[in-house]
Amino acid sequence: MSWDAAFNMSEDGRPRAVLRARRMEQYQTDDSTYSVWRSMDDTTKVRVYLFDEEGDSSATVTADSLVFQDQKGVLDAYRNVVVTTEDNKRLESEHLTWHQADRTIRTRRFVRIRTPSEVVQGDGLVADEDLETYQLGRFSAEVDVDEDDDTDEQQ
Repeated sequence: MSWDAAFNMSEDGRPRAVLRARRMEQYQTDDSTYSVWRSMDDTTKVRVYLFDEEGDSSATVTADSLVFQDQKGVLDAYRNVVVTTEDNKRLESEHLTWHQADRTIRTRRFVRIRTPSEVVQGDGLVADEDLETYQLGRFSAEVDVDEDDDTDEQQ
């Protein structure tokens, strides 16, 4: 068990992800190693900082706990999961899975995504990690429509 733990992942010498938590426990089975990352109170969340191919910040994930499978490059975030991106998108869910290899996040659970112009929600999600593209299952949406007050067409 480690306290105030951090784990840095890199790809080709560039940062890929940074995991931070108040407490981290590492476990080993016959065929895999995994770590459990936890917050210790309601105010401190586990954090994952994600970086794009150039090493620039692309998103931040916060959750109550994480399970990271190092050999598979798979991270599961649980309870009060929030993903925020550099361009003000926000995803909320109770569970999501991040796949390091293909840079995607997925869930089968309810998810809500807020952008500056819309709110979409549904059950199930496949998205790239910066939420530039996403697919929702059984979704609904609220979209802001900018109605032009075009008086020429009314005359």
